Amino acid sequence: MDKKTVFSITFFLLSLIILFMACGDAPENIAGPKFQTPAPKTVEIGGLNFTFAAGYFEDNDSQEINLANNVVAHVVNKSQKSFKQNEILLLDIAVLKLDGKIDLNDLNDGTYENKSINGVEGIFKSGEATTSAGWVKNSHPRYYFNYLKDDNLVMIQCDNLRTIEEMVS
Repeated sequence: MDKKTVFSITFFLLSLIILFMACGDAPENIAGPKFQTPAPKTVEIGGLNFTFAAGYFEDNDSQEINLANNVVAHVVNKSQKSFKQNEILLLDIAVLKLDGKIDLNDLNDGTYENKSINGVEGIFKSGEATTSAGWVKNSHPRYYFNYLKDDNLVMIQCDNLRTIEEMVS
């Protein structure tokens, strides 16, 4: 190779090195916060703290939770937040402050089973969810876990069972 080619290659490589050193972690920040995967975080919902894995962004388009009439009569306050991991995967957390004791079986429409997750007794079911992002339709399991904590009814639905298992304690 002649001196001109060696100089060009060396100049190009040094330019790339200087560019990456100057930018630091800029390639992660170029797209903006909407596309950055946040670190695991703790959110407060209805006075209770929930910690879940990285990758979930808060979604302002939460769906309303449907409750049986015998449960609605006991609800004093309702707090709910929804998160999405991408355009398909969902995490909904609702905390309902109750005026008195209700039995979890009041929520069971026959599709739930009793289950303990990390020592927390509740009712659990799984079902099939079909979601779409643009033209892409995706069928995947959706998991529901409801339990009582300090006169609160906690209702979690998520497309990833491991996320529920990591949150509940």
